[in-house]
Amino acid sequence: LKENLPKALESVKLETIRKWEHRTIRWMEAYRSGLGAKDAQLWVKQFSSKRYSSHRRIPEGVARAFDA
Repeated sequence: LKENLPKALESVKLETIRKWEHRTIRWMEAYRSGLGAKDAQLWVKQFSSKRYSSHRRIPEGVARAFDA
């Protein structure tokens, strides 16, 4: 273990380690707040999923207001 651990850590980018660290912290926060497995999964997913938004697009609500 003492020989393999430094080699293993060198083979992984620091950025990847930090991403997994942040994700793990979010899971721990979800469970500490009393969420169950499904709710915790949804809570963590909202941080990890990117929502598409374009700066060149009119929001749907605004477009409907102009159509009315």
